[in-house]
Formats: sequence, structure tokens, C-alpha cells
Amino acid sequence: MKKWIVWLLGLAILTFLSIYIFIPSKIVISKVIAAVVPTSAEFRYVSQQDKWEKWWRDAHGKSHSPGEPFTYNGTTFRLSQTGYNVAGIDIEQDGIILHSELDLVSISKDSTWTRWNCQILAGNHPIARLRQYQRAVEISKNMKAVLDNLKLFVSNPKNVYEIAIFRTSFRDTSMLSTRFTSTSYPTTEETYQHFDALRKSIQKQKAQITGYPMMSVSMLKTGSFETQVAVPTNRTLQNEGAIFYRKMVPGNFLCAVVKGGRYSIDESMRQLEFFLKDNGKIQMARPFEQLITDRISEPDTAKWITRIYLPVAE
Repeated sequence: MKKWIVWLLGLAILTFLSIYIFIPSKIVISKVIAAVVPTSAEFRYVSQQDKWEKWWRDAHGKSHSPGEPFTYNGTTFRLSQTGYNVAGIDIEQDGIILHSELDLVSISKDSTWTRWNCQILAGNHPIARLRQYQRAVEISKNMKAVLDNLKLFVSNPKNVYEIAIFRTSFRDTSMLSTRFTSTSYPTTEETYQHFDALRKSIQKQKAQITGYPMMSVSMLKTGSFETQVAVPTNRTLQNEGAIFYRKMVPGNFLCAVVKGGRYSIDESMRQLEFFLKDNGKIQMARPFEQLITDRISEPDTAKWITRIYLPVAE
């Protein structure tokens, strides 16, 4: 009987010793992923908690409900602070809040290494240390799952920029063009009046229209708007008053096809500019829009199709 007691006591001592030997006083959790995405692009979706809505999934694969905490399998995550490619994230489980740090490191111009670190104090009591270890294991699994969801999202450029962006050239480089100013953003009717003037000049000079009309709008320092419109043609034409011939230099463009009205077009243009900066491209000239849909005959802006072009150096 005494042997059993000694054996059990020895086993208990060995168990307690193992807890202290194999579970350190400070448990470090570190998770790493690598994704094919520019660092600045990924950081936009990490450093702004409202953008978490786009990539967050819970343990059942469901999207996040606006207004609810960002929770994965019982662990809640909150953005606490941001720095240069670094985000502080508070992790809460069972009322205990832990501070963690997620930092992004650029591997190449289009790849990012994401590292997420968290520390848990295990305590001195063996039972408490064992419980903290179990907590660390669960939090570690949840952190890994959250990172996997982030990686899945940012690895798709269409998710990051909300539009499909592609590189292309432009064939309709011969055109008639004109400019006009307005105190407010040009209306559809005003824009098409100038398109009609260009078409009439092309017809008058017995040339052919070879593509869709184009426009580019910029705000002046005075607060008014300057709009340049153009219609492509098949040959060199003569200037006519405020209408002038223009030969565009063939080049490289970032391009996106947009369905929708002014808000959709402006937002897509903003995403093109993000793509430009994220990928270290140099803008060569003002962007412009190619109006695929005749906006006079189709007043429903939800049905408008527009191609937007941003000239870049390769």
C-alpha cells in the first residue's frame, strides 16, 4: 500500500515538474503567413477595422454582421492601434484581454510576409499554468484561422481593389477633341452636346468614327471643372475653331470596366490609383473614361458601362 502511495506521489511530482519544464512562464504565440499582395494593399485591410467586414469569416464560414464584435470560435479581436505597417490587436477570451501585434514585411513588390505575435503570462501555480497553456493553444488556433481568412481575401486582386484591373494598350489614338469649363460637374446633356459637335466635324471632313467617345474631367483651383472630350477617327483631320485634332501616343494603360454611374466610376478610379501606388507604377498622364453606353438613350445609371484608363510607364 505504501508503494502505491509513493508511486502516486512520485507521479504527481513528475507531472508538476513537467508543467514547469514544458510550459514556460511566458507563453509566446507566433503565427506567420505569406501572401501575394503588395504590403500597402494588405495593410489597408488590416489597419481599418471597417474593412475587416470584407474579409472576416467566423468559425462556420459566415460573414461578419455589422455592429457585432469580430469573434472567432469564442475569441474576440479588436483593433487597438496602428503604426507603420504594424497593427495592435486586443484579443479577448473569457474576460481576459491580451495585447498582440501584427506586422507586415514586404518580401517583394507584390508579396507580403505577415507575422502575428502574442504573449501570455502563465503564472506560478501549476494548475493556473496548465489552464493558461490550454488557453494559448485555443487562441493560437483562432489566430491562425483569422490569418488564413485574411490571406485568402488579399491574395485575390479583385477583392483588394473591388474591380478587375488589367494592363492594355489603346488603338484609337487619332481623334478630334475639345475642352469646356463649367461651374459644377458637367451634366450628361452638356457632355453629349460637345460629343455631337465633334461627330459633326468628323462627318463634315468626310472621315469615319472608329470608337466610343471619351472624356476626362478635372477640378480647377477656382473650384470649377474643366472637361476634355474626344471622339476617335480614322485619319488626320483639320482643327475647326475650339475643336482640335489630337494624336495620342500609344502606350501602356491600367484599365477597368465599370458598371454603374458616377459614384461607381469615381470609386473605381480611386482603386486604380491605389493599384498604381501599391505596385510602384508611374502615372504618365491624366486618366480618362471611354463611354461604352450611350448615356442619353440610357438614363438608368445602373446600366451604364464605362472603361476607365490610367496611362502608366512600364
